[in-house]
Amino acid sequence: MVLHLLPGVCPVDRPDLEARRRQTRVLLDLARVGHAADRLVEGLLADHDLPRITPAQANALMVLFNARRPLTGAEIARSLGLSEVTVSRFLRAMREAGWVERERDPADARRLLVRPTAKARDALPRFIAVSNALLDTAFAGLSDEQIAHVAQALTSIRDQLDP
Repeated sequence: MVLHLLPGVCPVDRPDLEARRRQTRVLLDLARVGHAADRLVEGLLADHDLPRITPAQANALMVLFNARRPLTGAEIARSLGLSEVTVSRFLRAMREAGWVERERDPADARRLLVRPTAKARDALPRFIAVSNALLDTAFAGLSDEQIAHVAQALTSIRDQLDP
């Protein structure tokens, strides 16, 4: 929740109020960036003939591809910064749509491992094209130095909010 501070409502001197407004705008913009990215990815997934998969599910697949090994739902959830319950729900939908399969961990039969299916592996070039189109759009006109600065600032904010 982000509260807007109004002049005269709280006893804050003007420079501090301006800093708070700037901080509020940053947090609101971060949420807007996430929503805008999801909307763009939804369209890109459709454009690249990747039906029945949401941006969050596509992110989970990219986590699996990048891991290059089967992962547990908990590992995927940690990587995405989401709850295990949320990830479990969309992994179920992904399994039903043929994007992932589950198997028992040979080292620990209590654990279920998730891996991309052949369908997902065949679609990997299209997922990469979607990812590249998103990145090209999001970072157009920014220098490597600017991107590094934004990444450093966002890492600091994330670590302070979620140690």
